Amino acid sequence: MKRRTLGLLLAVCLAVGLLAPAGAAEASGARVLLEAGKPDADGCFTVAMRIYNAAFNAFQFVLWYDGDTVRPVDASGQETQRFSAFAQPEDDGWMAAIGTAIDPERGLIDFTGYVTPGQGAAVDAQPQTGVAVVGEGGLDLFTFRFQKTGTAPAVIRLAARGKTEAWQAYLPEGGAVLNAGVSAPVTLEIVFPEETGASSVTEVAAPEPPAEPGTPAAGGSMTRAERLNGTVILQIGNSAASVEGIRQEIYPGEPGVTAYAHDGRTFVPVRFVAERLGADVGWENETRTVVIRRDGKTVRMTVGSLEYTVDAAPFSMDAPAEFSGDPSAVHQRTMVPIRFVAEALGIDVKWDAATNAVILSPADTPWDLDGALEQELLADTLLMLSPLVSGLLE
Repeated sequence: MKRRTLGLLLAVCLAVGLLAPAGAAEASGARVLLEAGKPDADGCFTVAMRIYNAAFNAFQFVLWYDGDTVRPVDASGQETQRFSAFAQPEDDGWMAAIGTAIDPERGLIDFTGYVTPGQGAAVDAQPQTGVAVVGEGGLDLFTFRFQKTGTAPAVIRLAARGKTEAWQAYLPEGGAVLNAGVSAPVTLEIVFPEETGASSVTEVAAPEPPAEPGTPAAGGSMTRAERLNGTVILQIGNSAASVEGIRQEIYPGEPGVTAYAHDGRTFVPVRFVAERLGADVGWENETRTVVIRRDGKTVRMTVGSLEYTVDAAPFSMDAPAEFSGDPSAVHQRTMVPIRFVAEALGIDVKWDAATNAVILSPADTPWDLDGALEQELLADTLLMLSPLVSGLLE
């Protein structure tokens, strides 16, 4: 199944004024080359990233590397987790990089770039403001620094689902090149000297155009809008959430307030979640009790207590409500174990372990983790909540 990311990336481009001007060349098949040099005496080598035969104003890639054979390093040859120390932009000011990260535990390198508004780049083509247009001559994007960690061939690949040990749920294809919101097919080629590593070629097909909101998914009766109606999606460690398909910051200016998990339970900020599900939330300061009212039901939970009530009837849970953040902070947020609250209010709750996402939806239309429409929407949602979007909106 192809993931329909086009609409979300187009929305991002619109949000920051990145759409190409009228008449810009349509996206066609692009070739991206990562060419490795020979290692020095310390095993350090560079990888030059270039793009050919493309007209684009945004791109995103995730690379996977085998930590047993290679590692990212800085200019001095020291291992680094800072993308800015590992990667040297080669753009002469026309490109802005965002959403960059190195995850050594999973061996993933994330990076996104877009043409800076008012700028442009051209090779073998007429310059166009807001667009990079390149032909056979190629356009340099980055120079990366790696170091071999053993005698085995270095392994670096496009991080794609089913092809590498790790990949990002919000970009399972591993890469995208866009112009005016249109995603082009991409051929990504990684070339090593024979004595350094294993070369590879990966084809990334352009995604299908997004379905209209009122169009039922193939093989189903619900539209995307209907499936998202009344649905809230949060991700562990993410300060943004999806509310009926719209990205919202949980508490603007408080990036530390996110859903989290401990003791086998997922905790969420109660006021944000309950109010988005149509509930009224009150706070009794003397007893440190949060009161949630929805559809004639009243749930009362006291911070630090395993006992709670639903319409005055007593119940027990195995993890109490608690405060998040610095105890001395002016604003402390009340966090609750979401399953107990959701079930008490008649809300369906699902946990997707692969993406660390919690999905809250109406009990009469519960979320199907195995459903094709739900999987497509969850992938779109995770892209919307990803560093790509958060970086562009900052």
